[in-house]
Amino acid sequence: MDGVNGCMCPKSRARNVLPPQPAEVINLSSILVPWLFLYCMACGPSDYGGIAAATDCARKSAGSNAPVAGCQDALPTSLLALLLDDSAHPTPIVTKPEPVSQADKSGFTLLNPTPRSLMRNFNTDRPDVTESPYTVDAGHFQAEFSFAEYTYDHGYGERTNGFSVLPANFKLGLLNNLDLQFVLNPYQNILTDGPSLSHRNSGFGDTELRAKLNLRGNDGGKTSFGVMTFVRFPTGSDRLSDHHVEGGLILPLAMQELPGRFDLGTMAEFDLDRNDRNDGYGVDFVHSVTIGHELFTEKLNGYVEYVGIAPMRTSRTYLVYFDTGVTHALSKDMQLDAGITVGLSRRADDLTVFAGLSFRR
Repeated sequence: MDGVNGCMCPKSRARNVLPPQPAEVINLSSILVPWLFLYCMACGPSDYGGIAAATDCARKSAGSNAPVAGCQDALPTSLLALLLDDSAHPTPIVTKPEPVSQADKSGFTLLNPTPRSLMRNFNTDRPDVTESPYTVDAGHFQAEFSFAEYTYDHGYGERTNGFSVLPANFKLGLLNNLDLQFVLNPYQNILTDGPSLSHRNSGFGDTELRAKLNLRGNDGGKTSFGVMTFVRFPTGSDRLSDHHVEGGLILPLAMQELPGRFDLGTMAEFDLDRNDRNDGYGVDFVHSVTIGHELFTEKLNGYVEYVGIAPMRTSRTYLVYFDTGVTHALSKDMQLDAGITVGLSRRADDLTVFAGLSFRR
């Protein structure tokens, strides 16, 4: 799950109450442009044939391994139609195990895309905090975003309400085991009410450039492991950024076929962050464990997760979060999700709720 630096959710690693700033006028273009982009990417060109063609192709190819002519690129055009589409496959927090692929996919690249018949199961880095070790297939695009995120915190005489609109992670498969990711925070709004005054911070947030390399189990097996690096650029509005470059290293691990048909994911993350005084750097050690399981139907899966953030020379305190949520598969290439995060330590944000969508092409 990809967070928002200004919205104070666990993934964002930003925990401080922001200093005063005059209220700003909402820049509608910063909200509408990402929405229009996501709509165009999800719908695709009109000549693909839409959901009718995609559903028809799925039915024609049922029970056969041979691709149907003209069906390879059929894409859904309507969220309502997807909700009525019964061809969806399960997409749990940790992908269900599948036989190790016999095909050699090492030759596929950004310019020589992986055929759709050889693509691995759809897997995302959201909605939980724990990152996935799986990468996007070479030559394919994947988008993961929240419609909105709301964070509430009350403590030390102040009440904070934070909103983030359309935080998104755009991914591009470069090689069979390597993808590139761009994390965008188009609009954030944080209102803090104190004993004597209130202040609001709003605008564009920081952006991240990330790369993920899978080292094991990308195309099958019970265990998968990867490594991610990221750089955060200070593109945020005045009080929504510390105006310094930050970065980090993430080590995600996924385990499948546990007793009781549970799936497990865990992550160790080392973030090079500015300290509370913003006069130097320190390290935040983010660690998490998430457990997922199917709920009632193959399309619906749930998870519970523990997240801890241990500061090292950042002048902060240890933060503890518990979160839970669900994912619902709309098709083999699209899923909805929703979740809630509860802060268990005193300085952790009290509550975060969110809902989002992920799809790939």
